[in-house]
Amino acid sequence: MQLIQVILIGIVTTLLITLIKSYQPTFALVLVMITSLFLFYFIIVPLGEIIDLMRSLFSRFRIDSLYLETVFQIVGIAYLTELGSQLTKDAGLNSISSKIELVGKISIIFVSIPILTAIIETIIHLLP
Repeated sequence: MQLIQVILIGIVTTLLITLIKSYQPTFALVLVMITSLFLFYFIIVPLGEIIDLMRSLFSRFRIDSLYLETVFQIVGIAYLTELGSQLTKDAGLNSISSKIELVGKISIIFVSIPILTAIIETIIHLLP
């Protein structure tokens, strides 16, 4: 049911933006941003459930929480980067959008350093 609401909000907003864009392009852009943030809100509840499920799995198998937190940070960076990038593309600012994506990618690399370090240490310990 929630998926149908999201689709309907997207379709109605798209129609409104198409009608308004030629008369008030600034207002149309604001409407795009507000709608994007509102639709992003719909993923918060399912995302919370996924986080709880992953935490229970990690604790059940006694996996270090550092890895789980790192995965959550990477996913969060990816989603927020995508949202910011798409909003700037909607505004017609492709050059800024590409810079946002670059910062997101570098941030993901930086956050993933503990996992990369653990993988390298594991490989080194396995070698004779």
